[in-house]
Amino acid sequence: MRSGPLLLAAALAGAVAGIAAVAFGQTVGALRSLVAGAPPAVVVLAPVVGALLCVAMVRFVPDAGGGGIPQVRQAFAGSPLCGRVAGAKALASGMMLGSGGSGGAEGPVVHISAALGSALARAVRLPPASVRPVAAAAVAGGVAASFGAPLAGVVLVAEVLVEGLGGVELVGVAIGSAAGALAGVVLPGEPLRLPDAAVGGSPFGGVVAGLFGVVLAWSLFAGAAWPAWVRGFAGSRRIERESRLVAGSTRAVSGRVRDVVAWACSGWVRAVVGGVAVGLLVLAVPGVAGVGQPGAAAGGLSVLLVLAVVKVVATGVTVGAGGVVGTIGPALFVGATVGSALPMAGGAAAGMAACLAAASRAPATAVVLAVELSGLDLLPPILLAAALGWLAGLLTRHGVFDVPEPTRLAGG
Repeated sequence: MRSGPLLLAAALAGAVAGIAAVAFGQTVGALRSLVAGAPPAVVVLAPVVGALLCVAMVRFVPDAGGGGIPQVRQAFAGSPLCGRVAGAKALASGMMLGSGGSGGAEGPVVHISAALGSALARAVRLPPASVRPVAAAAVAGGVAASFGAPLAGVVLVAEVLVEGLGGVELVGVAIGSAAGALAGVVLPGEPLRLPDAAVGGSPFGGVVAGLFGVVLAWSLFAGAAWPAWVRGFAGSRRIERESRLVAGSTRAVSGRVRDVVAWACSGWVRAVVGGVAVGLLVLAVPGVAGVGQPGAAAGGLSVLLVLAVVKVVATGVTVGAGGVVGTIGPALFVGATVGSALPMAGGAAAGMAACLAAASRAPATAVVLAVELSGLDLLPPILLAAALGWLAGLLTRHGVFDVPEPTRLAGG
């Protein structure tokens, strides 16, 4: 494999993915601003429109369904990745998050970036063996531009998406991440923002022993709470798959009863019911809408805990309604919100690391992302938090990246 063309393609793919990620984030932000200032009826009904669009898009382009990261893992393991996914995923996820559906933007960005990188590698006629490294570089670039965290983009690819990455491929991923981060800096706009508490707090140079004890206790709480959400996430996926089986069954029921069951289990009905439920939650607690609003994590202990619980519920309902959303964002949001209850700097960062490590079973990614978002001074409590979160995550059968998706990864 010639390294020159591969590295050039990796740089180009990272830049293209970075531009796409910034455009996606700006679109979601613009839609959220539009809906947030609308009358209450619009706030409640907007997620219905987003969910219906997701259902329709997945019917036309099945690959566009799901959170994004599980599909890309399958693609990098050998399944084909269709280039047309990029546009369909951007439209479905952008509308769902922009309309108020609760979830993360990073999963869709990973999926969009991988599809763009794969299409670019084929367009410049690279050999088949080079398609995966270029797509991986695009993913790193998209993540780097989204979060302003280039190192986290590389670690996510190496730890979660691609096994056995090394040599020139790893260099290509690093170059792609740097190109994406540069695109994110040059283009107007800001990286996807989390609650202010996630990046706020005064940094401290030395961590006293007492702080470690407090952070450990809170990290264990945050990390242990998240597996319950993973179970709910898996349950919503299972209900979605089983409802399709029931709706399509001709042996269990017949005639009018079968028609009623098929109607009640259809994706359209779930989109309407789930969308209204999400809209009501957003109307009651606006901070849980979309990827989470900056400043939402400000408040007393009771306010923070309510915000975290409602975010978990709203994300589960969004997924159950057919919403095409990611899962890293909610993990970071919940962790930062719970950790913000710590009466000292470092709690939000530790909570982010704990929840993300518990949900994803990717402790290195959790540590690097939390450090890049909050600062190197917080590394000791973040390391301990991620370790405890990862241990707590073992209480579940699957991490959120391992939950089987109801849609197939198309080959073509």
